[in-house]
Amino acid sequence: MSSVALRFDLRDLELFVAVADAGSIARAAERSHTVASAVSKRVSDLEDNLGCPLLLRGAKGVELTAAGHALLARARVLLHQAGQLDDEMRRHASGTRGYVRMFANISAIVEFLPDALASFARQHPDIHVHLEEHVSSAIAAAVADNSADLGIVSELPAIDGLTTVPFRNDDLVVVLKPDHPLAKRSSLTFAELIDQPFVGLHAGSSLHRLLTRAATEVDRSLHWRVQVTSFDAACAMVASGLGVSIVPRAATSAYIRSLSLASVPLTDPWAHRQLFLCIRSGAPMHSAAKLLYDHLQSHAVQK
Repeated sequence: MSSVALRFDLRDLELFVAVADAGSIARAAERSHTVASAVSKRVSDLEDNLGCPLLLRGAKGVELTAAGHALLARARVLLHQAGQLDDEMRRHASGTRGYVRMFANISAIVEFLPDALASFARQHPDIHVHLEEHVSSAIAAAVADNSADLGIVSELPAIDGLTTVPFRNDDLVVVLKPDHPLAKRSSLTFAELIDQPFVGLHAGSSLHRLLTRAATEVDRSLHWRVQVTSFDAACAMVASGLGVSIVPRAATSAYIRSLSLASVPLTDPWAHRQLFLCIRSGAPMHSAAKLLYDHLQSHAVQK
């Protein structure tokens, strides 16, 4: 691609516009806090570089030539855009404008991030947060290789070079139809459910892997009757009588109420999960990502 070398700079345009607005080199110099000879030299050099006269100089001041009028219109636009660019870059530098790549698991996205990101957007309307759902292992890998600026995971990543801090608690509950024999219990263990038909999330989800691992540890396997891609779909399947489901409490409380389902706490230690904020260790965060990270830390709750 070819490029055209500019033969003037923004200061040349600023002084030319000042002369055009003032109608006099002397008055433009005064307003620009520049000596008149310097302003005259700048404008003369601009005319030489462009190859045409811009001003008609007279005893009472200056008038614009046809070329001068054409340049004036363009110069105003360029100077306005340059001012916008300068302002935008300053906001990037201060972190008030930017783009943040964030990965999180489905629990965090459904339960905790809507309110946190909404309040962040109100405080920083010029920062765009690109949020993607992934399982915890993929989130950790993305943060480690800089595909994501930060992440929220439900298990401590087995990857070096990452820093994790507690974010929120993510307790799991059993969802059942109200007439299920176990629905009246005050609490349940996983062992008491293992023979039930299960409604679960897709095989790639962190929750599916957690339940499968829990069953394997007691040398059993789960009967997955239905696998879905969202918590509301899981609750709907339970309401239809297709089985029981284990889901995060906060993420499903609205669906449980609307579908008149029973919710019973799980007592197994792994059912009391901790979500973690995850960033690269020793790598400076750009200002917009740091603002989001600090904001999410201010929303962290540990019990």
